[in-house]
Amino acid sequence: MTDKSIKQMKRLYMTGSVIMVWLLLVLMPFQTVKAQERLQESDTQLVILLDCSQSMEDVDSQYVIPDFIKEISATAPESYRIGVVAFDEEICFALPLGSSYEEIEDALENVAYSRYGNAGDGLAEAVALLQDEDGNRKIMMISDGEIMMKREEETAESVQRFADAVNLAKEEKIVIDIVALGERVEEGGTIYAASDETGGEIHDFADSGELEGFLEQHLLDAWGIKRSHVGTMNGNSGELSIPLPDCSMERMKIYLLGNQENENLNVNVKAAKMHLLKGKNYTVIEIDRPESEDINIRMSSIETMDVMAYLSAQYHLQLSASSAYLPETGVTAFYVSVENPTGQNLLEGHLSDSRLKVFLNGKAHEYRIESGKIYLEEMIAESATVTLSIDPYDLFGDYYGDMSVTQQVVIPEPEEEPEQIDWFFWSVIGIFIVALFTVFFLAFRRKKTRPMRRKMIDDSRMMPRENVMQRNDFSGKIQVYVLHSRNDIDYPPESINLFARCNRDMITLEWVLDACNLPLQLQGAEKVIIRPGADKSLVIKNNSKASALMGRELLRKGHSYHLYYHQKVTFIFDQEDTEIEVHYKDLKPNER
Repeated sequence: MTDKSIKQMKRLYMTGSVIMVWLLLVLMPFQTVKAQERLQESDTQLVILLDCSQSMEDVDSQYVIPDFIKEISATAPESYRIGVVAFDEEICFALPLGSSYEEIEDALENVAYSRYGNAGDGLAEAVALLQDEDGNRKIMMISDGEIMMKREEETAESVQRFADAVNLAKEEKIVIDIVALGERVEEGGTIYAASDETGGEIHDFADSGELEGFLEQHLLDAWGIKRSHVGTMNGNSGELSIPLPDCSMERMKIYLLGNQENENLNVNVKAAKMHLLKGKNYTVIEIDRPESEDINIRMSSIETMDVMAYLSAQYHLQLSASSAYLPETGVTAFYVSVENPTGQNLLEGHLSDSRLKVFLNGKAHEYRIESGKIYLEEMIAESATVTLSIDPYDLFGDYYGDMSVTQQVVIPEPEEEPEQIDWFFWSVIGIFIVALFTVFFLAFRRKKTRPMRRKMIDDSRMMPRENVMQRNDFSGKIQVYVLHSRNDIDYPPESINLFARCNRDMITLEWVLDACNLPLQLQGAEKVIIRPGADKSLVIKNNSKASALMGRELLRKGHSYHLYYHQKVTFIFDQEDTEIEVHYKDLKPNER
């Protein structure tokens, strides 16, 4: 490989490194913003709007709807913040977003269907709760569909307020879903247009009795709750033994959905905490950090039960990565650990069956589980920062945390191949030397055979022999500028007076940094040699792995170069990610 090609490769490498760093600096804020947007989109604000007018008595005589609202509060994902508004002629109560299950349960205890239905004020109140919120915003309106007040002018006012609230919801991008009970009202003021105007859905039911199963069959999927069916309980008694996939989850939920009398309920499990939420058609068992290998549930009832059981889990992930360059194959091996906040290895649980998708720089990659870590290999051409990410798929749980990690890959510079010996050239040279030596030898023999002549030598014309080599001294001063350091620490420029402080034949870059009180600890700085040269110059010889540049010229390792006044040398230490400049300057008279 020629000197010219080596210089070209160095320039390409440095240019590529600069471009890579620039792209990372530009794209990292963009990626952070995108991640924040995805986080905001995963949060959903839901306001349940309940019609408590007298006409609701005809479609919900058994008061199933309050239990249905509590069921929604108990089963909704943690990313849902729920509020509830109830109205008849006026607002009965309004619970803000983020209300707890207990607060919603207490508010619904005193619900009674009476008086007229002022849907205009009710919807306006629901929209007001969502106006200053971010993320997905929805209203679920449960009503028999009619807007009716005592007097016609009051009804007209309520209809107009309802239309205004729908328009505001449309502007705010708030979706209105309607759970319509009973036969559709064909005359007067109605609520049905609200869903079409805002992109929502209408679900029609003859009465509240048909709501049983609606959450199980529709809402759980709409909410994106991942779950697995783990059993059924029918008749007057039932028992379930549910094996757990592992004990690494932060929280698990058991949903018992369907007609049940759950006063006689027994749950046997070892865990940090357990909480029960119970209603007429649901039981939700919340378990934090389970320690048992299974959970046993027994339930008995006077009435016939028809219960479906589902298991859902939540995992919190944190990733760490390492890499190693394999010189024998030229590939880079990556190792990724997946743990929960307590340090448990999730790859030793149900994730050990390779039910993960693994990505390298956004591209799906094959992998295997090795020694409790994700292992994969990739050919990396040069040092760079790569992103490793995972995606659990087709699983029963929800996963939280940072699903990606970055890793700095360091590729060692290829060693220079030794120059091939040109045997033909050296053979010719050898033959020439032998022939020349033969000629001189023959000439010497011939000369010895001749009689010697006396020759007078004029001793005065001979130059005296120089036994001492010429010695140069240090002069001038060195100024050191730290352009970039590994820890991004700003160092002020430092200088050293070589004329006053140096009474030696050689110094190193390491000695210069120590003399300037710069605690950089650069590997290889002791191999950068500086000697005094002729004409008050400095002779620089770089024997380290650092790159040295004088202007735009890359200095070859192991070669000596002269540095004159007002010139500089730049040293780049790749492994320490440090760049310094050494300036050589003349001394002013007052500095000597």
